Amino acid sequence: MDLTLNPHLLEDKPEEFPIEFESYEEEIAFKQQLVEWHEMYGSIYVTEVNDVPFYFRALSKKELDTAESIYSDDYERTEYICKVCVIYPLIDDYSLDIFAGVPEILCSAILEESGYTNAQKTKIAIAKWEKKMENVENQLRLVIKEAFSDIPLDEIEGWPMPKVAEYYVKAKWVLENLRGMSLVSQDEMQQ
Repeated sequence: MDLTLNPHLLEDKPEEFPIEFESYEEEIAFKQQLVEWHEMYGSIYVTEVNDVPFYFRALSKKELDTAESIYSDDYERTEYICKVCVIYPLIDDYSLDIFAGVPEILCSAILEESGYTNAQKTKIAIAKWEKKMENVENQLRLVIKEAFSDIPLDEIEGWPMPKVAEYYVKAKWVLENLRGMSLVSQDEMQQ
């Protein structure tokens, strides 16, 4: 089972989530943990090995380069990637504290979900984000970021829509009147 975890998945489509909870409190605690992981790491993935779910995050290009430059031994490189990316369960020593073969399965899943072994998965992710960028709501925040580059994008993405609208109007004014840029809507581009 490979699955991308989204904190809203449990609310929106609980039938798609393959985890059964023994109690309501356990479900709430898991949802909170998922939200915290998502805020810390972005997308969270889970894969099951020998009936044990392993939760992990994607490997960055910098981390991959580190793994490849420091560890010439495949097993040491695999262990490094697992230690860096596996969020839960935490394993101190992948050579002693886990069954043989598990680190290789985990590393393979991490590399695939990170986009390093499956070009098709990367193309699908790019297409998904290109589709999302057709939505004006997603464009507004980037216009604000362009005009007010000192405000982190994560902060802007956390704003409620009235604040986004206010800052968009301010950003548009700055870009058009002070920087001489012209913002064109998709409707205007198609004409």
